[in-house]
Amino acid sequence: MPYKRVEPVPERIMLNQRYNGHHSICQQLRDIYTITSDEDIKYKCRLAMAMAKKMQDRLKKYKELNT
Repeated sequence: MPYKRVEPVPERIMLNQRYNGHHSICQQLRDIYTITSDEDIKYKCRLAMAMAKKMQDRLKKYKELNT
């Protein structure tokens, strides 16, 4: 069963510096996004960010159901 497609996050979210210095998946994707000039890699970082956020939301939902 294939997963539903997600839209990549907006560029403004990738440029957010609020969590700079944190060690998380999203911050690592932001770091990669800012150091590369390749547009394909930037797009893939934005897509991976959307997928990571969707996964986190689903994990929180599962946790609520099990408590």
